[in-house]
Amino acid sequence: MSRFVCDICGQDVALHEGILTWARDDETIANFKLSHRKETGLGCQPVENNRHKDLYTLAVVSGYMEFIKYLIERWENGFLLKDANLLERVLEQLNMHIHEKVILLTEDADD
Repeated sequence: MSRFVCDICGQDVALHEGILTWARDDETIANFKLSHRKETGLGCQPVENNRHKDLYTLAVVSGYMEFIKYLIERWENGFLLKDANLLERVLEQLNMHIHEKVILLTEDADD
């Protein structure tokens, strides 16, 4: 089963405990971090990031697609992406989770 890993502490992140944060200014989007929410008391959520999405909303296809649409719209509006490897790492975790959910759905349909 796929799992989410906190970019700050390296521990597993449960869907309801996770948050994706990033920094956005007038020209760039950067510093994508998947972490524990500040409410967990672990101190992982980056305070320097000014945008966020809850992990449980990103872990469903509609939330994932909404986030991808957000990224595409920013790029269409001329925003630059810094630290692309950080975004790639987050998307890999989300892709694995969604892929496994689709497989489970198709297996259930065959029964």
